[in-house]
Parts: sequence; C-alpha cells; structure tokens
Amino acid sequence: MIGRLALVVAVVLAFPANAHDLGVDLTFNGTAASATNPRAGSAGFGLSGSYDFTDQWSAFLTANYLRDLATRTTDSFSPGSNIFLFSAGAMFVVNEHVMVMGAINGSPPTTQRNAQQLPLTTRTGQTIVLDGVLESTNASLGGTLLGSYATNGLSRWEHTIDVSANVTGLSSFQNLQLKRVAEAFARNNCPPGDDQRACRLVVGTNTPLVQVRLGATYTATLFSKLDLLLDGAAFLYDKDPATVGVFSTQQGRPALDLGSPTAPWVATARLTGLYRFSKVNLRLGYQFGLYAADFGANHLVRASVTWKVSSSFRLTLSALVQTDVDSSGPINRGGTVSTGVLFLLP
Repeated sequence: MIGRLALVVAVVLAFPANAHDLGVDLTFNGTAASATNPRAGSAGFGLSGSYDFTDQWSAFLTANYLRDLATRTTDSFSPGSNIFLFSAGAMFVVNEHVMVMGAINGSPPTTQRNAQQLPLTTRTGQTIVLDGVLESTNASLGGTLLGSYATNGLSRWEHTIDVSANVTGLSSFQNLQLKRVAEAFARNNCPPGDDQRACRLVVGTNTPLVQVRLGATYTATLFSKLDLLLDGAAFLYDKDPATVGVFSTQQGRPALDLGSPTAPWVATARLTGLYRFSKVNLRLGYQFGLYAADFGANHLVRASVTWKVSSSFRLTLSALVQTDVDSSGPINRGGTVSTGVLFLLP
C-alpha cells in the first residue's frame, strides 16, 4: 500500500510543478451500515493540479486515495481496504463566452472487504440473517464531455449554462464469504435462479454495468457577489442496477459536492447558493436524489466556507450530512467532513 500511495503522490506533485494551481484535500466519511451499504466509514486525501499551456488550453490531473475503515458485525470482521481514483482531462476556452472540457476517469481493480449482514428467506418462509464478509473486486473506467456558455457581460445579472455527459463502465465481482456451516445452509436454501440478494452474493455475482449520466446546470450571478445554482442529472443503465449486488465505492464515486450514494441514482436535483465576501466565500446547498428500483431516496445538505488567506493560498472547510429514506422512513444516515488547501502558482 505504501508503495502505491507514494507513486500517486509523486506523479501528481511532479505534474503541476509550473501549474496554475495545486490542491490538497483531506476527507472523512461515515455512514450507518445497511443492506445496500456495508461501509462504516472512510478517510482519504486527494491531490489535484492544473497547467495552463496557453490562454485557451489547460490540462488537469487528480488522484484520490480512500481507506475504507474497518467494519464489524456480530460474527465477522474486516480490517478495511484501499481504493484509488484517478481523473485527467483538458479544457479549451473557445472565446470569452464558450468553454469545452473532456476528461477520463477510472479506478484500477481493487478488492474491498466489509463485514455484512444480509437477510435470507428460506424455502419454508423463515427469514434468517447471514453474517459474513462481503468481498468485492471492482474497477471502473469512464469519460466526460462538458460544454459551458457564460454571458460575461459584466452586468448585474450574469448567466452560465453547463451541459455534460458521462459514460462509465463498471466491473464488479462480489461474494459473501461465510463460515462453512452457514455457507452450506445458505446454498441449500438458494435454488438455481433465486434472485434474492443474499443468494446471488453467496454464489458470487459478476455483473458489468454501464452507467450514463446526463446533466445540466444553470447559474445566475447577481451583483458579482451571489451565485444561485440549479443542477439536474439523469442516470441511465444498460441493465437493472439492482442486479449488481451491493453498491461499491467506485460506483458511487464519493465527492463532497454530491455526497456518497449508497445505491444507484436514477435522478438528482440540487440547489446551491454561494456568496462572496472580500476574503470569505460561503456556500450552502441541498440535493434530492432518487434511487433505482425500491432503494428509496436520498437527501443531503452541504455547507462550506473558503478563506482567501492570500492571493496565492486558499483554505476550505466543508461538511455534508445525508440520509436515505424509503416507505418506512429513514434507513441510512451519514456525513462527510473535508478540509482542503489550494495554492495558486504563477
């Protein structure tokens, strides 16, 4: 783990040596365990940099490391896992109003292990709880295209419109590892073709999935001080995402702006306000997310403050709280805190 982490640090630090900016972020996340989310929490850091080749062309590179923290159930324990996420892209400023951007993102094959409990309905109709370790080998690779139009007329009411499309291919093999007696009992009560989540995971499920995200954002800038942002996104899949098994960290791609989904989204809507003082920026946002199948919905609230310490150094503190709900009420709660520094280089 140390060798791979050192490689990430070396690559990202070397890239923006003469870059426009260099950022470092630390993130801590915690969620309650549930049938769709065995994770108890994670901690990580990210490095990002951009380089301006000309006034029109620039490139950026980001690398994130996440440590899934240890998880424990009544009979099972997992020490945690290491996850790496990468993104690289380029931006072209056509003129003072139009910008286009392209990026690729991915996560190399990573094995995650989480202690997990899943209900199983036997052939006699009895429901028991299987207690084991969910082992998932996941990888992802995708690309994003974004176009942006801004009025930039120096008026009291400016407008920015962004449209984006992202396609991500996800590979996931998941298996619920049980003690020998429990595994034999589960297999005996899982006939071929049983679509129970527990049965699929005891046998082992390998389900590639293609996810498409189509998004649009409108931003109104008032008096050069206040930004009001309305964002919407729809998610499409090449198959029912409920058949994947348990939603993985690579699939959710945790980001403080969007939260950490514990099930596959089909749509999100977000409203954000940003106010700029001379040295401090304040941001407050709310997002509603609708999950696929019968996984319910997601609510999250995010607040952050950015302090312009100097012309070349900025400090940001952020906090996010979220909850998942279904017809029975709240089913999963979590939160994320993050701190980051941004260096603006000549």
